[in-house]
Amino acid sequence: MHVNMLKADVGQLEKAVNVLITRPRLIRREYWVSQIDSLLELPSISMLERQRLCALLDLLGTVAVD
Repeated sequence: MHVNMLKADVGQLEKAVNVLITRPRLIRREYWVSQIDSLLELPSISMLERQRLCALLDLLGTVAVD
């Protein structure tokens, strides 16, 4: 995956998760976790992008499930 595309994907995930954590009824935790996990498995991911994705996983872990 091209580095710029990867950055864009991480950015989109970051925006979506940040919106969803404020609206727990809309969240589908398993879907977002699987999206993040799939990006974390890529060998070309930078350390910065890996840290951003791990932070998103942490945010998803703190959301109360309705």
